[in-house]
Order: sequence, then C-alpha cells, then structure tokens
Amino acid sequence: MQAMTLTLPAESLIGVRIPPRDLHQELLRRLAAALYSDGILSGAAACRMACMGKAEFQHMLGERGIAQPLSEADFDQDLSNLGAWKAR
Repeated sequence: MQAMTLTLPAESLIGVRIPPRDLHQELLRRLAAALYSDGILSGAAACRMACMGKAEFQHMLGERGIAQPLSEADFDQDLSNLGAWKAR
C-alpha cells in the first residue's frame, strides 16, 4: 500500500495544545485510536499507523478510555495467566 499525505488547513491548527515537535506523532496516534475504536482498522493496522507496539498501543487505548474487544481465546489466556501468577 502507498503512503498517504493528509493536508490540514493551517488555521485548523491554531491554538492546538500539542507541542509542535509532537504534533505529527500525536495526530497519527489519535487517528489510529479513532479508526480502531470505530472498527475501521484492525488492532495490528492501528499499531502500525500509530508507530507503536501492541502493548504500548493497548496501554494508550486504556488511558483514553477506548474499549478493546476481548475474544474468548484472549479471555481464556488471561485467566490462565492469572492462575499461573497466583500460584507463584
């Protein structure tokens, strides 16, 4: 897939409360989170768009209160991990 350039009107960024050095990355992360939340992007694709690893992206979603679907297999694995942790 080709890269895409998105042009934002300069006046739309007036007063934005994100430091200029962080603006590009923060906008990518917010767009990835929104598209993931709306079911438009898969988790893997959203991680790539945000330039983040899976755990880091999931942490960001949690910080922003964005729900993450949990499959039955994921749930079973979490229960197994919890049991192993409690057994220590």
